[in-house]
Amino acid sequence: MSKIIIHGPAQLNGEVTVRGAKNAALPVLVAAAAGSEPVVLDNVPATLKDVGAEIAALRHIGCRVRISDGRATVIPPSHVDTSLPAGLSRPIRSSLLFLGLLVGKYGHARTTLPGGCNLGDRKYDLHLEGLRQLGAEVRVTGDSIEVTAERLVGTDIHFYLPTTTGTENIMLAACFAEGRTRIFNANTRPEVADMAACLNAMGAEIVVANRVVEIQGGRELAGCRHRVMNAWDEALTYVLAVSMTGGEICVKDFSLEHIENDVAYLRGAGLDIFEWGGNVYASAKRKRLKAFDLFTAPYPGVNSDMQPLFSAFASQCHGESTITDQRFTGRFQYVAQLQELGMPIQAYGNCAVVRGPRRLRGARVTALDLRCGAALILGGVAAEGETEIDNCYQIDRGYEYVCDRFRTLGASIEREEDWSEAEPGDRLPLKAA
Repeated sequence: MSKIIIHGPAQLNGEVTVRGAKNAALPVLVAAAAGSEPVVLDNVPATLKDVGAEIAALRHIGCRVRISDGRATVIPPSHVDTSLPAGLSRPIRSSLLFLGLLVGKYGHARTTLPGGCNLGDRKYDLHLEGLRQLGAEVRVTGDSIEVTAERLVGTDIHFYLPTTTGTENIMLAACFAEGRTRIFNANTRPEVADMAACLNAMGAEIVVANRVVEIQGGRELAGCRHRVMNAWDEALTYVLAVSMTGGEICVKDFSLEHIENDVAYLRGAGLDIFEWGGNVYASAKRKRLKAFDLFTAPYPGVNSDMQPLFSAFASQCHGESTITDQRFTGRFQYVAQLQELGMPIQAYGNCAVVRGPRRLRGARVTALDLRCGAALILGGVAAEGETEIDNCYQIDRGYEYVCDRFRTLGASIEREEDWSEAEPGDRLPLKAA
């Protein structure tokens, strides 16, 4: 339906301001429906496809959601529908969060199996087992999940592996459980802490520590006003793009607090990056970038989401870099698309090997998922000639006004739309306000 056309190469330079984080906004929006009064959320990236899909799901269960200039007001339902149809639950993985919300608050929830990026084996068994341990009855039939509970009781839950959405799901349900719930080996990413901050402002009692989340259930939840955290992944995308083209960037009103391990890898590769005056500055001018060996890991490690972008960045580093994903081996499907741009990358099991630097060439490629699409934009701005990226729906899921923002940095990038096969409501604003 749409494609992005890039004419390169370009040395990117300039300033950029990032918006609210998609992966924080999604759980916070669901949490906003947990109270008895309206919740006002600021810094919501409401034009993102995934956020739009979740707002539609909130409206389906009976919430009123008002959107205006990056602000979302969520008004809890007076009459609730505790079943989400496939068309609303399947497109995004965060639809799983409605299980914890609805069974906790109303005693029943039904949804279909979730969607999101195809990253290989993305289990949801921890979500269901955690709800069972709180006292819910869980039934999985075909592609349907139904959860019921007369009452939930807090308990200690031990995850065999950290899961972000699973942690958030159990947090939501535990707010309505009697007594204390502790989640051990939780994924305590900044997005999880942001959701906890919103719930606490509503009246919950949640403590997020290093890999442990403690929830004191049974608190009355009301309304609040909360600002969604800025998108660290978006900021890092622009830093990597500018760096691999040998430029300089200032990310306005941003902090390195949540990406310290990512920054350590960038500094090890030779990038100058620092925080000053409430902004982040990065420069690769006159720098000989060096190869690196990167391992993804639960927070505070480098998130698996970022490894396709680091792979693109490695194509302009001197030497042999390795990028090892310890969570989603299926994420390496993007490798073939980067190879089309001339990137010297090969995948072996759960590891990608990149030998650089390499002069890139434009090509027609496909955004297989959100981060694959972002990595292809990075490659396109560094490549000689024209790069055409198809399936830009995936990029729309996580980046607002991406062409506008890259143009402000000096990229020759345009979007072409074909609305002949569009569904009603598919149109997005294409320019930043």
